[in-house]
Amino acid sequence: YYAKINAAGAGVNVAHLLPQGSLRTDVMGPDDREPTPEELQAMRDLAEKAMQEGAWGMTTGLIYVPGASTKTAELIEIAKVVAAHDGIYASHIRDEGTGLLGAVAEALQIGKSAGLAVHISHFKSSGTEAWGLIRRAAALIEEAQSAGQVVTADQYPYVASSTSLSAILMPRWARAGGQDEMVKRLDDPEKSAAIREHVETTLTERGDRAPVQIGRYHSKPNWVGRQVHEIARSENRPAADIVFEIVRNGDAGAVSFSMTEEDVRFGMQLPWVATASDGRAYLPGADKPHPRSYGTFPRKIGHYAIQEQVVTLAQAIRSATSLPAEILGLTDRGRLQVGMFADVVVFDPQTFRDTAEFADPHRYATGIKYVYVGGQPAVFDGVPTGALAGRALIRASKAVAPTESQ
Repeated sequence: YYAKINAAGAGVNVAHLLPQGSLRTDVMGPDDREPTPEELQAMRDLAEKAMQEGAWGMTTGLIYVPGASTKTAELIEIAKVVAAHDGIYASHIRDEGTGLLGAVAEALQIGKSAGLAVHISHFKSSGTEAWGLIRRAAALIEEAQSAGQVVTADQYPYVASSTSLSAILMPRWARAGGQDEMVKRLDDPEKSAAIREHVETTLTERGDRAPVQIGRYHSKPNWVGRQVHEIARSENRPAADIVFEIVRNGDAGAVSFSMTEEDVRFGMQLPWVATASDGRAYLPGADKPHPRSYGTFPRKIGHYAIQEQVVTLAQAIRSATSLPAEILGLTDRGRLQVGMFADVVVFDPQTFRDTAEFADPHRYATGIKYVYVGGQPAVFDGVPTGALAGRALIRASKAVAPTESQ
């Protein structure tokens, strides 16, 4: 992501607001540097244009390249433009591991300095050394809320995340400048040695408690669905060699088992945390993506609310419906109420469960009986109708602090 302006779109997945482009890559390219005054103004102008055209706000991906090069002051200046149009600032924050508290503090600072609502995407504490930090991060957020800031977050109900293999295992400085520059550093003896040490240390620290699994890799499909350590053992090669080979061949999608169940359950009980898949629509194939793209919402409602009773059924449904609507400032949908858009899901609570697994992710949920989008049946008696009644939404109202009762 990295300082993207979102042109239009909304729904229950607040983490993705249909981004239309990256300010930094559009204006500056992938270079690891600060913008000139002229470049910063160009980004502000792009933000202004996007907001006038109906964008909901701006998102950042500060853990990725080139977003990682973006300084806080730069983000504040762009966010001020978004704030003038009552937009929101949604961020995949700079660090979800041991630096989580500093990353959350940065997001709060941006919101406070620019004067706009803040939304933290995929709220979690990632990596064994960071387990439990989500509680302290939540305390920081609630302190800001008590002081008058509008701050929300979202979460997918799994102990694993998913992104590129390089983003999981390669140091940030090695990824600066993009794929070509990263490969050049692998060819440099001194830099390659430093990268190898980082990768080996990261994999060792993760151990068996936080393995990394290949989800998509076209060069060697037989590696898909297998863990990096397992591949290394079968190939009789160091694990870092496997990582280097994959990166040289264009990188791979990977699943990182980096969270703890206790933290996941804690996060979903917070009244200001929405449910969001951070996924996308897939055609079933040979790859093994994160099952969140198939099972996020039935897992939260069916497994955690109905079966495990970690949250109430009402809480789980609110986190996927009215809460995301409130976060975006949508006043005409998100609840079953006269005068609202008829977006309705009818499910059987006894059978509404996710069936997608990490080893077999291309599996649909059970128990969904009817789905209406804008009053049109998208699923009828358990069978998709083919109706495509959804439409892009243009921002129409100011974000407000969510109320637990709605």
